[in-house]
Amino acid sequence: MIVSKKPFFSVVIPALNEEKYLPLLLTDLAKQTTRDFEVIVIDGVSKDRTVEKARLFKNKFPSLTILSSSVRNVSVQRNMGAGRAIGKYLLFNDADNRLPEYFLEGLKYQLHVKSLDLFTVWFNPDSTTTSDKAVASYMNIMVETALLLNQPAAYGALIGCRKSIFKKIGGFNPKVGFAEDTEFVNRSHHQGYIFGVIREPRFVYSFRRFRKMGKLKMLQKYAILNLKFLTNQKVNQKKEYPMGGGYLEEETRITSDLTNLIRSTFKKSAKKTKITDRLRTLLSLEENQS
Repeated sequence: MIVSKKPFFSVVIPALNEEKYLPLLLTDLAKQTTRDFEVIVIDGVSKDRTVEKARLFKNKFPSLTILSSSVRNVSVQRNMGAGRAIGKYLLFNDADNRLPEYFLEGLKYQLHVKSLDLFTVWFNPDSTTTSDKAVASYMNIMVETALLLNQPAAYGALIGCRKSIFKKIGGFNPKVGFAEDTEFVNRSHHQGYIFGVIREPRFVYSFRRFRKMGKLKMLQKYAILNLKFLTNQKVNQKKEYPMGGGYLEEETRITSDLTNLIRSTFKKSAKKTKITDRLRTLLSLEENQS
C-alpha cells in the first residue's frame, strides 16, 4: 500500500531466523488502534521462513517494507531500516516483542505530552511469575536510575528516536559489540538531545534468551539483591549472598555493566537520599502494577 502522508511512527524491526516470533509481533501491529505507522523489517539473510512469513502481512499495514542485509549485525540492520523510514519517530523493536493493541496510540499520546528526542519504554515480562516480574522491575528501575545519575541507558528491545536527528547522532555504532543500545542513547544525551523513559504503555519483553542461556534464575536473584541495595534494605548475606558470590559468579554482562556503573555513581552521588526516595516510589508503582 502507498502511504499518503508521513506516518508518526516507523516501526523498524531487525530480524534473523525469527519465523516463530516475528509473526506474533506483526499480528500485534496489525491490531493497533492507530494506523499512523509504517513497518520496516530488515532481515539478516535468515535460513528459515522469516521473510516468507513477513510477506503474509503485506496488506495488513498502511505500509510494509522488507529489506535484506547481507551483514548480520543488529546495528547495521537498524541503520538500514532507519535510512528507508519516513516517519516522525523511529521505533526500533526486537522481533520477539509483543505489543498491546493500544500501545502505539498510547505512546503517541505520551510523545505529544513530553517533548523527547529519544526514549525507551518500561516493559512487562512474558510470564506472570513473581520472580520474572522482579527481574522486569529491576531492569526498568535500572534504566530510570541511570537517567537520574546522568548516565542514560536503554535495552535495545525498544528504543525510539526522532527521525530528523538520527543521522546527526550518527546512528547505531556497528563496531560496538555489546550494549550498542546504551552507547547510542548515552552518546545522544551527551550531544544535547533529550532522552526520556516512558513508563506507560508497556510492551512485553521476551526472556527467552535468558532462559536459553540458563541465566534467568541468576537474574531473578540478582534483581532482588540490587533492588534492596539501592533502597537501603538489609540483605541477609548468609542466605542471599553467600561468600564468593555463589550464584553470581557467572553474572551476565547484560545487567552487570549497567549495575556496576550505577552502584559506583550512586555511592558518590550528592543526590543519594533524593534518588533513594525516587526509587522507593518507583518500586511502589511496580508493586501496585503487580
